[in-house]
Amino acid sequence: MDKIQGWEKITIPHGKRKYPNPQVSQSIISLRDYEGQVRQVIVRGAGHEKPSFLISNDFDVPVELLVGNYSRRWRVENVISEAVNFFYLNALSSPILIKVHFDVVMTMVADTLYSMLAQKLRGFEQCDAPKIYRHFVQGKANLSVKEGGVIITYPRRAHNPILRAVPWQRLPQSLSWLDGIKYTLKFG
Repeated sequence: MDKIQGWEKITIPHGKRKYPNPQVSQSIISLRDYEGQVRQVIVRGAGHEKPSFLISNDFDVPVELLVGNYSRRWRVENVISEAVNFFYLNALSSPILIKVHFDVVMTMVADTLYSMLAQKLRGFEQCDAPKIYRHFVQGKANLSVKEGGVIITYPRRAHNPILRAVPWQRLPQSLSWLDGIKYTLKFG
């Protein structure tokens, strides 16, 4: 990368960027099996160890806007990739492969539910699904059925005070999918 000439420092027009001033090098190149030429933008200093390469057929958009748009797309793709890796439905014990569209929809539903849970957990609002799962979902509890109700008792854990602080009373107090049976949550 040191051999590339013409590095230019740019400012990405986005207030919350961690690295708002990367360096770019632009050139016009040809691709095999593609008619015409394309714009190649190499970006360094954007928080990655190695430079990023952008290929575009838009020669008119300013480089700052092009890099900013690509970074937002990468963020969306990274979130989907992380969710697919964690919520991989075909890894379940099903002998039937799931269609890709259904897989993506269910992945995004599961990721959204985990994000909603994270918003209720003080100090964990920005955590990803694997961390929420590890600290709050994966674990043990004792279930007992008494007088038409279910009592769920969680053993003592470091994160129980955070779970106690969640306004559980705002959620439905019965399980509609189990004939409306009432449930109670207790924390050890």
